[in-house]
Amino acid sequence: MRLAGAVLGGQLGIGIVCAALWGWADEGRAAGAALFGAFTAALPGFWMACCVLPRGRRAQAESMGRALLWGEIGKLVLTTGLFIMAALLFGPQLLPLLSTYAACLACYWLAMILTR
Repeated sequence: MRLAGAVLGGQLGIGIVCAALWGWADEGRAAGAALFGAFTAALPGFWMACCVLPRGRRAQAESMGRALLWGEIGKLVLTTGLFIMAALLFGPQLLPLLSTYAACLACYWLAMILTR
């Protein structure tokens, strides 16, 4: 769970930095969209971690498989819902939202590199 918290913190940190940069570049209009992009990246990943990680190493295979299935379904539903909400709220500012979302997803790669 500690690694999941570190990834979440990294994603939110990158989101704040991107929001500040987009806000500075676009006179504040795109900062909200960038923050929502970070939220769209962080919340589904944290959901998945909360579904799977508490089970531990000694979990039954069937229990772990069920947790992975429901975690992934929840992650997909959350991501889809958040992107629909983003399109409705931030239609003209999709570039800041998507670029921040992509930058926040890079935290997974960074976590894998740093923990090896």
